[in-house]
Amino acid sequence: MAETANTDERLTQINEELSSLLEAKMEFLTRTLSETQRFTQKIANTELEIQRNTSQHSRFKSECETLETDLTSLSARVKTVSEQRDTKQNEKYAQEKEVQRLEWEIADSRKAIEEGGGRIKSLTKEKADLEKEAKGLQSEVDKLEAGVSELRELKERLLGMSSALKSELGAGGGS
Repeated sequence: MAETANTDERLTQINEELSSLLEAKMEFLTRTLSETQRFTQKIANTELEIQRNTSQHSRFKSECETLETDLTSLSARVKTVSEQRDTKQNEKYAQEKEVQRLEWEIADSRKAIEEGGGRIKSLTKEKADLEKEAKGLQSEVDKLEAGVSELRELKERLLGMSSALKSELGAGGGS
C-alpha cells in the first residue's frame, strides 16, 4: 500500500504538474491569441488605412493633374496678359513720346507765333511810319506838281509874251 500511496501521490503530483503546464500553456496560448488578435486588428486597420491612403492618393493625383492643367492654363493666360500689358505699355510709351513731340511742336509754334507777333508789331509801326512818310512825300509831290503847273503856265505866258514881243519887234522893225 505504501507503493499505491506513493503512486497516487506521484500521479497527483504529475496531474498537478500537467495541470500547471496545461494552465501555463493555456495562459501562453491565451496571451498569444490575444496578441495575434491585436496584430490581426492592427493589420486590418493598416489595410483599411492603406485603402484610404490609396483612395486619397488617387484622388490627390487626380486633383494634382487638374491643378496642373489649371496651372498651365493660368500660366498661358498670365503670359497673354503680360504680353498684352507689355504691348499696352509700349503703346502708352509711344503715345507719351508722340504727346511730348506734339508739345515740343506746340512750344515751337508758340515761340514762332510770339516772334511773328513781335515782327507784325514792328512791321505795323514801320508801315505807319512809311504811310506818314508817303503822305509827306505825296504832299511834296502835290506841291511840286502845283509848282510844275505854275511853271508851265508861266512858260506858256512867257512863250506867249515872247511871241508877242517877237511879233512886235518883227512888225516894228519892218516899218
